[in-house]
Amino acid sequence: MVKAIFWNVQGALGSDFFRYFKLMVQVQKPDIVALVEPRINGRKADNFIRRSGFEFSYRVEANGFSYGIWVLWRPSVRLDVVAVSSQFVYGWCVDVGRRKTFFITFVYASLNRSVRSTLWDQLRALEPVQGTTWVLG
Repeated sequence: MVKAIFWNVQGALGSDFFRYFKLMVQVQKPDIVALVEPRINGRKADNFIRRSGFEFSYRVEANGFSYGIWVLWRPSVRLDVVAVSSQFVYGWCVDVGRRKTFFITFVYASLNRSVRSTLWDQLRALEPVQGTTWVLG
């Protein structure tokens, strides 16, 4: 079974956060981690991800202190990103060891009602065929 963690970190810059992150990963042993609202971009984000211990990553850049979605994963899963917006990352995931497949969406919804309503329209358009597993977080 794939173990995934979704965490609204509200800022990933501090050394305390990185220490807590590493401890959480050590204790929980997740296959996939999604961090939203990291509030950092560029080289600082690259450095964090490189030090995270995860072999693969996909990143939607933060916009100042808003948004931002980072998805990190291990070789125990294969994640193919299918669709992206500032509010979500949607992908096809394969549990390599068990050969189980499912769709997974990591959502960071806007507080603005009109922006958020477009998110729901986008998610409805992505809904997989009936009988296909879809994990939303």
